[in-house]
Amino acid sequence: MGKAFVRALLGSALLAACGGDGGHGPHDGGIQIASDTVPGDTTTTTPFLAPADGAHLAPLFAPQSPIETLQFTLPDGTLITRFGNRGVGHHARERGEEWNEIGQGPNETVDASGAPVDKGQGAYLSFVPNSFRNRTWGMEIIDNSRVAGIARPSLKVNTYNPTVDFLPGGTAFFRAFDRVGVTGYGWMDNGELLDTTGSVCSPVDYPANGQPGTDHCTVVIRDYPGHAGLGADGFPDGTRVDARPLKVGDPIEMAPSMFTTTASMQARGDNGGTRYYANEWVYVVGQGLTPWYGVAPRLNSAPLPASTLSGGLGSVSYNYSDEGFRMFQQPANNTGMRNMQRFVEGRRTAHSSFMTGAHIEPGNEPMAAIAGLAGPHVNATTCVQCHVNNGRGPAPSTLHQRLDRMAFRVAMKDAGGGLRPDPLYGASIQMNAMSSSGAPEEGGYVVRVVGFETRSVTLADGTQVELRKPRFRFDGPMPQLWSARAAQALIGVGLLEAVPEADILARVRSAPDQDGVLGKANFSFDPETGATRLGRFGWKASKASVRHQVAHALLNEMSVTSPVYPNRSCTTDPVGCRTAPAQKGIQEADLSALTQYLQLLSVPAQRSLPSGFPKGVAPTQEHRVDAVQVANGRKVFDALRCAACHTPEMKTGRNHPFAELRDQTIHPFTDLLLHDMGPALADNLPEGQAQGAMWRTPALWGIGYTAKIAQSQPVGYLHDGRARTLTEAILWHGGEGEKSRQRFEQLSKADRDALLAWLKSL
Repeated sequence: MGKAFVRALLGSALLAACGGDGGHGPHDGGIQIASDTVPGDTTTTTPFLAPADGAHLAPLFAPQSPIETLQFTLPDGTLITRFGNRGVGHHARERGEEWNEIGQGPNETVDASGAPVDKGQGAYLSFVPNSFRNRTWGMEIIDNSRVAGIARPSLKVNTYNPTVDFLPGGTAFFRAFDRVGVTGYGWMDNGELLDTTGSVCSPVDYPANGQPGTDHCTVVIRDYPGHAGLGADGFPDGTRVDARPLKVGDPIEMAPSMFTTTASMQARGDNGGTRYYANEWVYVVGQGLTPWYGVAPRLNSAPLPASTLSGGLGSVSYNYSDEGFRMFQQPANNTGMRNMQRFVEGRRTAHSSFMTGAHIEPGNEPMAAIAGLAGPHVNATTCVQCHVNNGRGPAPSTLHQRLDRMAFRVAMKDAGGGLRPDPLYGASIQMNAMSSSGAPEEGGYVVRVVGFETRSVTLADGTQVELRKPRFRFDGPMPQLWSARAAQALIGVGLLEAVPEADILARVRSAPDQDGVLGKANFSFDPETGATRLGRFGWKASKASVRHQVAHALLNEMSVTSPVYPNRSCTTDPVGCRTAPAQKGIQEADLSALTQYLQLLSVPAQRSLPSGFPKGVAPTQEHRVDAVQVANGRKVFDALRCAACHTPEMKTGRNHPFAELRDQTIHPFTDLLLHDMGPALADNLPEGQAQGAMWRTPALWGIGYTAKIAQSQPVGYLHDGRARTLTEAILWHGGEGEKSRQRFEQLSKADRDALLAWLKSL
């Protein structure tokens, strides 16, 4: 069977799924069209629906009770804090190398010459096999430190294990900072076990929202324990510090664990492990949980200052297990008991194939509920194929590279100038066909890198920077209108969803500022209710909610239908989408779980503070921080007036379903508005209020982790991944970013390096 005939057959299959034949559009931007394109039949499309303006704007969330209560105060002043745990493989400070102070044990972090050594990562941020089954539990801290008349405060700590037995006393407290040689783990106190009558803590359900629970598997902390005194060098000096009463403001590191029995797990049909560590938390007496970092002498835990909390109190604490590539996969630090289970269930969906149901990580049960849901033509079959480690998608970096991990949005204009899906591709080019075994095959319409356009920019100090833009080749007919879109990082989307509409709209300018910066809101119709919503997500802010964005990606990248888009014809018939007959797709429970997982994904705290590694221990690469340079970099950022678009601070509202996302001061460095970035960054595909040169300001939080998240894959910045470095990304700015870019070009090398150091600390 000849190649042309095979491709014709595959093309016919694609036409059946996505509709008919688009004509050859004009040659645009160096685009090359394949000579052996596949002919096909045209299909009738209907217009994309977008509001003309923000009239009758409906808020995304109405006032409502949260899904789960995280913290509340009883009438007498007792503070109750609740949070969820999940099983992990190791402690927070265990990395791939053994580390101790000089002369106090093995130190594998340096070689004989003192050069840093990297022997791999730990397993603290990883997800254990079948993390979604019987491996989450809840903790409750009952704190009487603010109750009137209490002279010696105490903390009562309850453990709620809803599915399996727990062995009692599995939580340790207070970091053992006075024990030389104790580095990766070690604590001072296990607390006082309240009930010593049973050998196990039987399963018990979580307490009701906002209501006191019942003591279960309870330990009590009555004092700050006695410990060895430390000298100026950080080593015990022969003195003793006696135990003392707790006081408001004391930080306490908690290290829970899950110890169960084989019989209990097997009774649930679970033949997995029975012993797991958990995340390590800092609880501040009288206040609650807080993200933490490690200070001298040996990474003792201390609360991070508010200025570093990019994602508010849900920010991910500093990573000392050398697992930077997993930093975009972590739940909010304040995730609730029930919500932790929701998180791991949604993560399972994101990491499982919509073709086979198989989980991409070994040791996990397949997810039968989503097997076979991917359509006959897809770009990917799992979410994380494009969102690598929940970060950006692979960049277009090499000649002839297949770009099926990018999105190519396409459209055409009708006779009246209205925008419609392309009559051949629909709303998006889906590049792969699927064999009967589920393996991807040539779909007839792959987009590839065919070359690069380059130009050089000379900075004021003489440094030359090459800017490179990929050129693409369509195996099928070139769409009339199209846009190449790299997958964006997924962190913090729930927090951005929780920002009130009024706060975002207040940043829209009626007239340009002195640099020509304006800012414009985009709007979209809610695909389920028809209500006009403020756009927040996507490169052109055309999606109103996380749910909307998730369902759109499922349909356009994996041909998976949902309660939001019930039929694959929604890619060609936006007008008739909701009334088209429902095709088998993801069920509401799994769509909700996937959405909630993304909403609870947290943002790493800014790494602007040096950590207290012991003498002679090489810091992990991400913690080699020059605090002065980072602080100077923020001053440069402000002087360039980058904050005119990259808004440094926002406050979330009080209506989001997740309490974790409410009332948080966050530092996303985006205004969520559209800005004209000039012709060099323009495409020819409008979306609502967004014309070709308009792009939503991307959030900068987490940008310093981009290379670690990508691991060995090439890094790409901007909407089509063209920029290989942050310097290149800045130098592509035009339009409303023109003046800031010009100032950047005039910086001294020291100021430019400081700016980049600050960006990499985010």
